[in-house]
Amino acid sequence: MASTLFYSVEIDIICIVVFICVISNIWKSGDRARFSYILVLALVIFQALSDIFLKTYTSISCYALFAKNEVCTKDVTQVVIFSCMLSFFNLLVPYVLFVISYLIKAEKSRTKGIKLCVLSIPFLILCYFVLTSPANGHIQFLTYHGAYVHGKYYSALVGTVGFYSILALVNFMYVVASRQDKMIEFSISKVDYILFYLTCTLPFVLAPVNLLVDDVLLVSPCYAVCFFFLMTLHQHMRISIDDLTTLNNRNELKSYLLNLVSLSEAERKTTYMMFIDVNKFKSINDNYGHNEGDVVLMQLSRLLKGVAETFNCFLCRYGGDEFILIKKNANEERAAGVCHYIDKTVARLKILSLAPYELSVSTGYVRFDNRFKTAKDFIEAADRLMYETKRSTRKDYSKS
Repeated sequence: MASTLFYSVEIDIICIVVFICVISNIWKSGDRARFSYILVLALVIFQALSDIFLKTYTSISCYALFAKNEVCTKDVTQVVIFSCMLSFFNLLVPYVLFVISYLIKAEKSRTKGIKLCVLSIPFLILCYFVLTSPANGHIQFLTYHGAYVHGKYYSALVGTVGFYSILALVNFMYVVASRQDKMIEFSISKVDYILFYLTCTLPFVLAPVNLLVDDVLLVSPCYAVCFFFLMTLHQHMRISIDDLTTLNNRNELKSYLLNLVSLSEAERKTTYMMFIDVNKFKSINDNYGHNEGDVVLMQLSRLLKGVAETFNCFLCRYGGDEFILIKKNANEERAAGVCHYIDKTVARLKILSLAPYELSVSTGYVRFDNRFKTAKDFIEAADRLMYETKRSTRKDYSKS
């Protein structure tokens, strides 16, 4: 018993250290939703602290007497209070996760406030039972021997925690599915996808199960692993995603091209890179301001995202007003067709935006064959062809 409690306290301490590291990283990130994340992390820290105090104080006070089958006569008022706090945090954390995920999911719903109030009724009822439990023993009560046993409404606590855990998990999966396009824009391996869903699911699954296990706080390690994995994924996205356009940046392009270099000769011959450059972009910045230039880049990036989804291409912002599309399993006709499609959609954008300046792009493509030994050679060739197209009055996308 003592060794189990000792290891349980050690695990809680390690989890708290991980939570603090994640909070520090989130705060430095400047993310708009960082306060919501920090709130959840603060709650799980208090949950772990309550568990630590409950186990250490109870161990010091009474377990030695329990081992001898003697009655514990020491003051256990603090044990009662922290046991109540632990039950409250076990209920509060899934509820807060549900509320945050629900507000994200139902961001544009007119009735979200009413639905949230209705769905919060079980939480309010259980809050009353948990907070009054030291007086009436509805959730837990202390026996004559100093041991805690479950009260008649403890199963309702387990069910409510499970209820909000399931709702939070469903909302989370909905949000992830609705933003799947953003996740596929940068390279994540299948193993990372599996780990992502596994680590995010475990805390929701184990939250109600944890209430049935008295010796170890199972959910804290799950939260620690989940938040640590999400932190590393968030850092990867910050390194790999362009801030202005939210497209892949040059770092992600390098990773993608390194994978292309390792392809077989047959696969490389069906891979084409398209280079896109905004015509007279400097003139737009000089005459209409850099804010207008940023608007052009954001509009073009949204347009190119649609192109990338339509033709199943990798897309990135190479730098400044230059973008790169890479299409696998293609031929020269398909590559030229993509370039032509980009020209037409940009021309349509010019008409719809009513911009007082010329809005057009120059494009060029090149096949990734054995002429190119490195990714750098591949990029330079596509860049040259794009500039040849820019200088030419006729749209001849490839000179190779």
